[in-house]
Amino acid sequence: MPRRAFTMVEILVTMGIVVVLIGLLVVAAGGAREAAMVATTKSRLRALSQAVVRFESEAGYLPPLLDNDRAGVDGVEPTRKMDGDYPVYLTAMQRRYSYTSPAEYLLGYGDEEHDGYGYDVDDPTEATAASLGIHRPGDDGFWNAGWSDNVGTDEGRPELCERRPARLGQLGTVLGPYLELDDPAMVGAIGWDGDCSVEDDTAADHWDFGAWDGSIDPATNQPLVVFPGDSDYKSCAPKVIVDAWGTPIRYYRINHPPGEPGRRYPSDYQPSPEWTYAPTMAEYFALRPWEFGDGEETTWWFTNENGERWGDYGLVGDGGDPHGDPSIPRALLTGRFAFMSAGANRRIYDWARVDFPGEPIAGLSDGRGDHAAFDNAANGWYEDGLNLQWLGRPAFDTGVVATEEANRDNIVEIGQ
Repeated sequence: MPRRAFTMVEILVTMGIVVVLIGLLVVAAGGAREAAMVATTKSRLRALSQAVVRFESEAGYLPPLLDNDRAGVDGVEPTRKMDGDYPVYLTAMQRRYSYTSPAEYLLGYGDEEHDGYGYDVDDPTEATAASLGIHRPGDDGFWNAGWSDNVGTDEGRPELCERRPARLGQLGTVLGPYLELDDPAMVGAIGWDGDCSVEDDTAADHWDFGAWDGSIDPATNQPLVVFPGDSDYKSCAPKVIVDAWGTPIRYYRINHPPGEPGRRYPSDYQPSPEWTYAPTMAEYFALRPWEFGDGEETTWWFTNENGERWGDYGLVGDGGDPHGDPSIPRALLTGRFAFMSAGANRRIYDWARVDFPGEPIAGLSDGRGDHAAFDNAANGWYEDGLNLQWLGRPAFDTGVVATEEANRDNIVEIGQ
């Protein structure tokens, strides 16, 4: 009996089935890859959290905040004052995070001039011992470049060039590293405006050590990260630890009294005679999740000088009292520090929890943090502890629709 050939319809149907199966396999493979990247990032955040605990046990305080120039960001005094439509203190707190602190304190990138230990990456013959690790950062947390030092030209900011590790008399004490480098690709550098072959330890201007060049990754609106082998990579640039998507991980810590990183504001602290208030991690809006598990949710309000309550800067209600969404996880009331990944979409929205679809909100975070040295550097600013300045003031007129895409996939690890 002659063999019947396939008809055109049968061939097309078969091809269609194959295409569908291939599509399902691609989706499944993509989902598995995404799940693996989430798991890797969560593991990395947990390792960072454990590293902070080990650092604190030896140094006596949580790692301080460093800006994108590796200069110190000190604690601030809470205030109920308003600046225009928003509380001064709450607005300032949304920028109080660091990309550079984890690599600086937990790994110990830096040469002898910066932290008293390690080697000059541009001249290995000057090595003291090993590449990672730090000498004790001192009581101020900045290797004796405290706010009262006045070595640098920028008033009130512990500059990188102001660090004097030798002054501490503790150069024999080596701390860390506290974090294991399980993957060399987990560390990158931000863009840097400076000559890595020239460093003058007598210089008073931090530009002699270089400064962040203000470069922003358009895919993330956070500092552009480069890696060894990239044309823009500079060995002396500040290092950052990245998540599985190559986005820099943020470090937050609870606000502390200025100049005292080892102290915490007591629960009965009175910034003014009529006001009792102690900072908590609930002040950081970006750390709040999209949704809560059973028993996780509670509320938190900040009361300004007019007696108005603020939950976050989300556009909820008619603009009167109360303002915004106060929903937080209970862990933010007891936590002392946190690490945050932007997740798969690599974006973070700083000003609200964004769980109210359909409301217009401001654009996504510009990612600069505190953290350009001068007002003319990438339209940035720095924190001087007295005249708080910031960029990216919250605004609600850009027409961006609040959706889960800003922060539903953010990954947060809160440390107690």
